[in-house]
Amino acid sequence: MNSEINIQHPIKDKLTYNGSTLFDSSFFINGNVPHMFYDGLSICQHYNVIEKFYELFDKIKPSRVIEIGAAGGGLTLLLRDILDSLHLKNVPVVTYDIIESPIHNRIKINNLNIDFYKENIFSSNYDKLIDDKLIKQQIQSDGVTVLLCDGGFKRGEFNLLSKFLKTGDIIMAHDYAKDEKFFNEQINNKIWYWHEIQDSHIEQSVKEYNLKPFMQEKFDEVVWVCKIKQ
Repeated sequence: MNSEINIQHPIKDKLTYNGSTLFDSSFFINGNVPHMFYDGLSICQHYNVIEKFYELFDKIKPSRVIEIGAAGGGLTLLLRDILDSLHLKNVPVVTYDIIESPIHNRIKINNLNIDFYKENIFSSNYDKLIDDKLIKQQIQSDGVTVLLCDGGFKRGEFNLLSKFLKTGDIIMAHDYAKDEKFFNEQINNKIWYWHEIQDSHIEQSVKEYNLKPFMQEKFDEVVWVCKIKQ
């Protein structure tokens, strides 16, 4: 499968920087900060994330996507558009944030299949969930769940939520590199600038819940860890 060919152009054209479409390999060099926009909403991602998520969703056909950390809402909207382009319009996107995200108004205006929760589900030191009933039910519903940890403390989110995964579910976290050496040599000032989670932060959960790499080489290119529950 060649995801470059299958991706609809309107999706790629919605990713902009200073008003221009953005697919330039030199963008992340020399200190540029990737404050980009997707269809007018702020998004902080590597531009190749479109291809990676398109291929992931095309391969596994998820039943729901759950995002921790809506922030400016750009990634949330991008995920919705990718699902729609794959004829997965009935697959809900669920997103959590502790602040009111701009995605909330976009949902109401365009009647999007996105559920936004303005809610903090984690304790202050990320040693437990404040109330796990709803998100546990969402993750454990029938079909494949894709769970994205992209909030304020990715390693804590990953470690607390991974215990709810079913066989075949996918868990991911952003701003990832496998270790400090790999980040400094392969990522920093080349494709990204932030390193918030690495293998040593999640190794206990990975072992305890039998999480295995899934499309990891592809997602290394856009600084996401990607694991499947076996």
